[in-house]
Amino acid sequence: MSKFILPLALTLFMILGCSSDEQKNDPNSALAIPTATPVPTATPVPTATPVPTATPVPTATPAPTSTPVPTATPVPTATPVPTPSPITIVDDLGQKLSFEKVPTKIATISPTATEMLYAAGGTTILRDRSSNFPESVKGIPHVGSAYDPSMETILEYNPDLVIVEAITQARFVSRLSQLGLKVMAVKAESVEDIARNITNLGKIIKKETIADKTNSEIGEKLAAAGSNDGRTILLLISDQDQNLYAALPESYTGLIADTLGMENGAAGFPASGPYPGFSIMSPELILRANPDIIVTITPAPEPAPRLSTTISRIPPFANLKAIRTGSVIEADVSLFLQAPGPRIADAVQFLKEHSTAKE
Repeated sequence: MSKFILPLALTLFMILGCSSDEQKNDPNSALAIPTATPVPTATPVPTATPVPTATPVPTATPAPTSTPVPTATPVPTATPVPTPSPITIVDDLGQKLSFEKVPTKIATISPTATEMLYAAGGTTILRDRSSNFPESVKGIPHVGSAYDPSMETILEYNPDLVIVEAITQARFVSRLSQLGLKVMAVKAESVEDIARNITNLGKIIKKETIADKTNSEIGEKLAAAGSNDGRTILLLISDQDQNLYAALPESYTGLIADTLGMENGAAGFPASGPYPGFSIMSPELILRANPDIIVTITPAPEPAPRLSTTISRIPPFANLKAIRTGSVIEADVSLFLQAPGPRIADAVQFLKEHSTAKE
């Protein structure tokens, strides 16, 4: 029996096997196995055409920089101070004097020197006894008389400049210089002398503006007084023996009258007597001159009698024109004799006013 079973099983297997394959392929068969729906493939995204990259330019290898050497900060140089040129002048004795700096201790041992220095804007530390203008100098120590100053006192104060009057004090210059002092001489024989010395002193003490102003004021006063008077004049002084002396035109006292244009009755006479620039006058010479105006100067302080009073009592003089007309003028001894210098304008104005009043 078994020999029949095997063929039968094989037959059945083949039948079932065939049916099974057919059913699988038949879509209507209950046994058909559904095939999977294929997944649609994504449309490929076109790739961007690659932008060619620029070929990199090789960079130069930087050269090694040297370490900078620090520069030194420049030290500011001081602005050079200009060295002022020395002031050089020639004084009235012909001395050439040079000043590197402004003298700060000045001694003036004559009224002319004192008044010229103050007119130029300066001051003095030492004076002669007769220097009394301006008022402030009266309190300054003095060296005694201008005719015999104390050298010891001058040396004690050790001034860096001593100013003397050239005509009356020239003999002191050598001695003062030997003591190691610088000495300048001034004079006032003319208006030009006065102006020049004021200008020089202004330069020396750096007060040129003041000096120029003073000279301008002097010039204006003189111009206002005039210079064409034309009248004759004698300017008289007496000594202790009652001798009479007349100022010569070339003296400072004579200059006052000459500036006004007056005719000096002593012109041409020789200098003589104790007063520089004066000539002794005998009564005969005075009578011969017979001036329109007589100016008298009395050196002695009051209560000594004034020469203007005593001269009219001399019998021969009673007929003099000046005495008959009352044209005798007593002048200030300081203005007309003792202090030749910047106050010449005041002296000229005084003479102009007083002589006009007597006309």
